[in-house]
Amino acid sequence: MPITRIAMALLLFAAPALAQLPDRPLRIIVPFPPGGTSDIMARVLAEAAAPHLPRGAIIDNRGGAGGNVGMAEAARAAPDGTTIVQCAFGPCGANPALYANPGYDLLRDLTPVILTGAVRNVMAVRRDFPAADFQEFLAVARARPGTITFGSSGVGASNHLGPELLRAITGIEMTHVPYRGSGPALADLVAGRIDVFFDNLPSILPHIRAGNARGLAAVSAARIPELPELRSFGEQGVQGMAIDSWFGFMAPAQTPPAAIAALNAAFNRALAIPTVRARFAELGVMPLGGGADEMGAHVRAEAARWAEVVRRQGIGAE
Repeated sequence: MPITRIAMALLLFAAPALAQLPDRPLRIIVPFPPGGTSDIMARVLAEAAAPHLPRGAIIDNRGGAGGNVGMAEAARAAPDGTTIVQCAFGPCGANPALYANPGYDLLRDLTPVILTGAVRNVMAVRRDFPAADFQEFLAVARARPGTITFGSSGVGASNHLGPELLRAITGIEMTHVPYRGSGPALADLVAGRIDVFFDNLPSILPHIRAGNARGLAAVSAARIPELPELRSFGEQGVQGMAIDSWFGFMAPAQTPPAAIAALNAAFNRALAIPTVRARFAELGVMPLGGGADEMGAHVRAEAARWAEVVRRQGIGAE
C-alpha cells in the first residue's frame, strides 16, 4: 500500500525530532502515589508517546509533601531531555505560595513542555441544603455567616482553594473542614455532615445523578456537557470562578529547546490518538495539548492567581 502524504510527513518529522533526545528512556516523575488521575494520565501518555521517543518512557512515582518531593527531584535532574515531571494544580499552581520552602522554584528551576488535560469541577451541596441555586445559597450564607461548612481533601488542594476564592470574591464566610483525601469528604457530603464540596466531575457526577448531592454551579467558564442544566458561576452572576484541575509536563530548566520541542511533539501526537482520547473521556479528562509556550503562560497565570488567594485569605500549609 502506498504511503500517504500525511504518513510520509510524520515519518520525515519523527527522525529529526528523535535525534534531539538522548538514546535513553524518558523518566516521567509523578509527584503523587500510584492510582490517582494524575498517575493514570501519565501512564496512558507514556505508553502512547513511546513510539515517538528513543527508548520509550518509564514512570517514577515520587509522592510526598503535596507533590513537592517529586517536583524537587525533577528540578535537580540533569537538563538533557531524559526527565520530565507531571504537573498538576497543587505543585505547579498553589504550592509555591503555600509552602515557605517547597524545595524548588517553579519558574526558575523548571521549564514547560506541554499542557495535557484538565478535569472540570462542580460546586455541590448536601441534598437537603435549603437553596435551589447559587443566588439562594448566597442569601443563606450571608444570613448565617460562618455556619456553612465546606470540605476539602487538604489544605492547598483545588477543592480547598476554590471555596477560598469564592469567599474572597463574594465576601461570604464558611468554615473549612479538611479531610485526608477527597473520598472521606465526599462521603460526609452524601451523609449530610458537611454542606459544600467542590469536587471533580467524575467523582461527583454519579452522586448528583442518584440524588445523593445537588450541583449548584459548574466551576468552569461554560456549562458541563454531562450536566447541561447546571449553570456556571458566570451565568449566576459571579465572575472569576472558572477553576479546572489541570495537568501537564515540565522539564528541568536549561533543557535544550530542541529537546523540549521533540518532547512536545511526541506528547501532542499521543494526545491525538483515538484510544488515548477515549481513555481520557473515561477519566473525565479533557485532552488539551499545544505548544510549550501555552503551558508556560498557563503555569505563570495559575501561580500568580493562587498566590493572591493564599495571601488574601491568609492560608498556610499545615
